[in-house]
Amino acid sequence: MAGMHRDKSGAAAIAGLFKTISRLQPPGLSVSASLAFVRNSVGADSYVADEIIISRAGRRVRVGNTDAEGRMVMADLLCEAKEKAVHATNPFLFTIATLTGHVVRAYKHFTMKSFF
Repeated sequence: MAGMHRDKSGAAAIAGLFKTISRLQPPGLSVSASLAFVRNSVGADSYVADEIIISRAGRRVRVGNTDAEGRMVMADLLCEAKEKAVHATNPFLFTIATLTGHVVRAYKHFTMKSFF
């Protein structure tokens, strides 16, 4: 789809943040990031509408729209982060994502919505 190559702003922002952190090397700070990159292609390994897939958390998820592939990957990454956070001291989990279709629908063009 035209313009979807820009649908990576959330991951790009975190990559930039981590580049800055690596240069500054603040003492006592331990951080990690998982970046979700998805290629929505047609092929033998693709899933189709109404297919049931199993998430990392073991939940069955019905695919209502195959264009929502990024959300599935993000959900699995958040599940993995939660699994790691259980063993961490004072963990904080943040999610930063583009999810352009629904952000535009909810907040109009050229906006960013953040949840902390």
